[in-house]
Amino acid sequence: MIHALFAAALMHYLVVSDVHLDPYDARTRIVYAHDANRTLLRSAVRAMRADVPNARVVILGGDLLAHHFDGLARAAHQDPYAAGLAATREVTDALARAFPKAQFLVTLGNNDDPCGDYRAETGGPYLRALAALYAPLVDRGGAAPGFARAFERGGYYTARLPNGTRAIVLNTVFDSIVFRGGCRSHAHGAAHAQAAWLARELARSRNAVLLMHIPPGYDPGSTTLARDLVAVPFLRAGSNASLLAALRAERAHVRFAVAGHVHRYDLRIAGGVPLLIASSISPVYRNNPAFFDLLVAPDGSLRDVVPYVYDPRSERWHAEPSFDRTYGVDGFTAANLRRAHAEIERDPDVRARWIAAYDVWSARMGDISDHRSRVFWCAQTELGSGYGACAGTRRRSRIALIAAAIAGMAIVATIVLLVRRRRARLDRV
Repeated sequence: MIHALFAAALMHYLVVSDVHLDPYDARTRIVYAHDANRTLLRSAVRAMRADVPNARVVILGGDLLAHHFDGLARAAHQDPYAAGLAATREVTDALARAFPKAQFLVTLGNNDDPCGDYRAETGGPYLRALAALYAPLVDRGGAAPGFARAFERGGYYTARLPNGTRAIVLNTVFDSIVFRGGCRSHAHGAAHAQAAWLARELARSRNAVLLMHIPPGYDPGSTTLARDLVAVPFLRAGSNASLLAALRAERAHVRFAVAGHVHRYDLRIAGGVPLLIASSISPVYRNNPAFFDLLVAPDGSLRDVVPYVYDPRSERWHAEPSFDRTYGVDGFTAANLRRAHAEIERDPDVRARWIAAYDVWSARMGDISDHRSRVFWCAQTELGSGYGACAGTRRRSRIALIAAAIAGMAIVATIVLLVRRRRARLDRV
């Protein structure tokens, strides 16, 4: 839906998230319900080079290492840290060769430290090694001369983009509800320090793009697994509120945001900022592997999103309908996301397209059924305390509490009755 004359001025940003490379998987075919092997990595990079050849920016959205990487390395009698750095280098080298002139932006995820899941460092030898590995890519053309020093502090930093926009990159692993600290360094107070840094960077940025791995708001998949009895957040309450407040205060300056983590494709509005959730290369959740071409205007706004998806039947990558085409809008803006959100609720056809896209067009997933879509739909716009009421979890929680209370009272009443009967028998004796 982009006018042809305007399209010529657009830049292409390639988003690659949640690769989860398993270097110990020697199979020569792409395997679903497993993390990415080298066969999938090579196939994906070839497709990226063919489909987004003019990418000016490559965004690595975090989680380059396979799940349970430390266990995989130890089972192969290798040091997890050396093996983790080698696997990370394998991914970045493949992309650097495919896009030798592109600027890179790297986000840390909860599977980027071979110490374990949801681990993250402040300082420490592994973070310094990653900083040295990433610096030549992030600082291409002098875009981030202070990258290494900033990244070593905790994995968050800023960089200048080709169109003059500033990239602000967060490490939201610190903010996760299941953050487990660092293994080789002390991470106490890291979330608070990053929040203060973010507020300062947003205040001084007049045209910014925000990148993170774990998004703000609620996890509808985990909420569903909990039978909707409790709304499961991604981030701790204080961190979530702080991030949303910072975005609300400076939303006019943040053109768009990108996150990953959930291996699904969706949209959110975070503090008035349009947020893209990019799905994964890894097909571990039976999702189709995918990467994304972002069409970015000279002013830094995101004009469209084109997903490229692997089809296991044809064993080929192909483009699925863009965001604009799917929802009949012109641009990935907060206003258009609200319009798409409303249409998903109102129009069954639009809702079906959204569900297909959320599942990354995979017949193997089926996360959202039409009659159970509200828990997922509410997560798009209710990123704070209103989510429970919107999704119905608050009502179900009350019902569960009432049921538990009734059951508890019944147990107490039964115990009291048994005690009285025992006493009556003793009195008769």
